[in-house]
Amino acid sequence: MSTDITVLVGDVGGSNTRLALAGPEIGVTALQSFANDSFSSLDDVLAAYCAQPDLPSLAGACIAVAGPVYGDEYQLTNRNWHGTTAGLAQQLQLGENARVDVINDLAALGHSLPALIPGQLSSLRAGHQRGKQALVAGIGTGFNVSLSVDGHTAEAEMGHTSLSAPVARDLAALLGDKIGEFATNEDLFSGRGLVRYHQALHGVAAEGGAQIVAAYQDDSTSAAAHTVTSWARLLGHFARELVPTYMPGQGIFFAGSVARGVLGTPAREDFLNSFLQPATGVQSRCETTPLWLITDDAAGVSGAARFAIDVAGGAG
Repeated sequence: MSTDITVLVGDVGGSNTRLALAGPEIGVTALQSFANDSFSSLDDVLAAYCAQPDLPSLAGACIAVAGPVYGDEYQLTNRNWHGTTAGLAQQLQLGENARVDVINDLAALGHSLPALIPGQLSSLRAGHQRGKQALVAGIGTGFNVSLSVDGHTAEAEMGHTSLSAPVARDLAALLGDKIGEFATNEDLFSGRGLVRYHQALHGVAAEGGAQIVAAYQDDSTSAAAHTVTSWARLLGHFARELVPTYMPGQGIFFAGSVARGVLGTPAREDFLNSFLQPATGVQSRCETTPLWLITDDAAGVSGAARFAIDVAGGAG
């Protein structure tokens, strides 16, 4: 890829969109964040970003979205935004030969892993890194994972798969018949899932996941504390299932506002105790699997930039 080009890169989540400029010489710059509720479409967000003065000529774009990407088409999971790469190229008024890529947001985080620095990453538990596989697990507005293998990523929609048997068993012990409200991973392991779990557990509503976590930090004997610590234990059980499923010898990297909120509190110990229960066979690898927390909200933008410049650009 030429060293004097600029591409638009972005990370479109369920709640917020982050856009920036990127290039081999400038790195990632001009980062801006937009609340999605203020816009009716991704095109409107792009128009707001491109309205800034002195925007350089764009040679292409790479947009990561929180939802499935099939070929040139994308659909956000938790927002009725959809489109194609051709539509994005038209909105951005790109030239005929400009390259536009749309990738899943967890795949973008997978592409960011090689470039993450200590300020963007926190160790939850040291382990023994081995092999070439790492797994990113995003817990925010929704839930998903992406497997990274030696710099390449695989897209998935694991949020829409059923709860694993160990998680379902423990959830049934906590909720009884109310377990029927939690059919998929995203029903439980997401921001809205945490809120629904709190209501099912205690019969009281909460404004949002952040409020539940804050209430737990204010009072470790509160109903919110029971919610957060038991939810963290359920997450630990779930993470145990990810080890034999994906064999992430390089580690599991948790990302997203809910992951940061819960695992950034003392409930982290509840999560780790659950994750590290004695096991035999392949699941015993939990004992040596490193666990990380991606602390930088903009890591997905960095991953989209790396894909545009190093992966797609290098192949072009």
